[in-house]
Amino acid sequence: MSERFEQTIFHFLEEESLVSPGDRVLVACSGGVDSVALLHFMASHQDRLGIEVAAIHIDHMLRGEESAADGTFVERLCGVYGISFFGEQVPVPMMVERDGGNVQAVCREGRYGVFAEIMQNKGYNILATAHHAEDQLETVLMQVTKGKQPFGMPVKREVGGGLLVRPFLSVVKEELYAYLAENDLRFREDPSNASNAYTRNRFRHHIVPFMLKENPGAARNVGKMAGWLRDDEDLLETLAREQFERITTFTEEGFPFVDGVVFSNMHHALQRRMITLLLKYLYDGESVPVEYNSALISQLLHHLSSHNGNVSIDLPRGYRFIREYDKLTFVRDVQKKTVVRRKQLPKGSWICWENAYALHWTEVGKATAELFAEADDIMYVDLPDDAFPLYIKQREVGDRILLPGMTHPKRLSRLFIDEKVGVTERDRLPILVTAQDEICAVLGLRYGVAFSRNQTGRSKYIVGIKRTHLI
Repeated sequence: MSERFEQTIFHFLEEESLVSPGDRVLVACSGGVDSVALLHFMASHQDRLGIEVAAIHIDHMLRGEESAADGTFVERLCGVYGISFFGEQVPVPMMVERDGGNVQAVCREGRYGVFAEIMQNKGYNILATAHHAEDQLETVLMQVTKGKQPFGMPVKREVGGGLLVRPFLSVVKEELYAYLAENDLRFREDPSNASNAYTRNRFRHHIVPFMLKENPGAARNVGKMAGWLRDDEDLLETLAREQFERITTFTEEGFPFVDGVVFSNMHHALQRRMITLLLKYLYDGESVPVEYNSALISQLLHHLSSHNGNVSIDLPRGYRFIREYDKLTFVRDVQKKTVVRRKQLPKGSWICWENAYALHWTEVGKATAELFAEADDIMYVDLPDDAFPLYIKQREVGDRILLPGMTHPKRLSRLFIDEKVGVTERDRLPILVTAQDEICAVLGLRYGVAFSRNQTGRSKYIVGIKRTHLI
């Protein structure tokens, strides 16, 4: 049994490319059946896989001494295996009392935050969790119940600057119990797993057993189905992005513009995904007051597919969708500014812009070590004396900049499109202008002919820019 189990896992690891020689793998271990089996498997086969394994245990501080003892148990296992152990606490009761929220959601967010921190600080590029085929079945059933697409949990995804992988998705719980028994391994039981207070437990106790009684292979079958659905979704998303690039142009202000005739001839499945891409582009990936819900997408789909008359639909944050017969575009309702926002940039000190950037300029000879340490970007500048004082401002329609290697200035609207800068970010980017109102840089994006990353004999000044991380 153990040999067949191990071969199944090795095959799954190879088929899904979950680990590679040289990887440093951090195993999330609660002390329960699943994670103890995973820790033993990964630690026992480090040499064969060419990896380095460590374990991390998170105490959510929900069960007092009992949950603390789980961490001690995992630490002792690591001592037996001769691997590193990281034990961390997430004070969930205090966090819930202070901020409110669902206990399980706070637990999950807290532990994954710690996982990412340890991975980054300690140099682990793989986080391995012990989710198995029945966990996947539960996830799919919960997604269906909530009206979500039943993709289940991904086999791997990005986390903490590396990858989260799930090596056990191809096996069922019964096989994990058998693996522990054959290897004479002990584990800890979490009493909360028996509670019906949690949604997943209700599915686990009442629905999954019925399905497995009807068909013992249901968990594996659903796992395969979810994988195929994710593959199908990846293909459709790729096709939708190709269509987006092919049929979408942009207005002078940078808003997407779509030919309604071409859109209406697309397959319905691609149309829905195109609308989501348009909204994502519009909001630059930000959270908006309403999600891209099915009602909004259905409403947009209806009007994007029609050719009759003119339609205007209000969207969050002052955006509007407009259809004028076969012409489909988006606009943003903003009050006209009587004066474009502008700030003089004093020499020798940091000045904030739009709560998103800070800027600093001075003579090259007066640049301090602190400037180099604090700035995210440093540029050397060769401008005549009469170009000063320098100002920063918001973009305006018709703005242009002369870039290195070009003979004619380029419109900023075209530059933003080429650089794939979202509409929201365009209003935050600081535009650096001279005393004569000549644009010489879009700080943090592109710099004009007077700028260089390397100091030259003509470099008189230095400019530093940093994100303030307040957005």
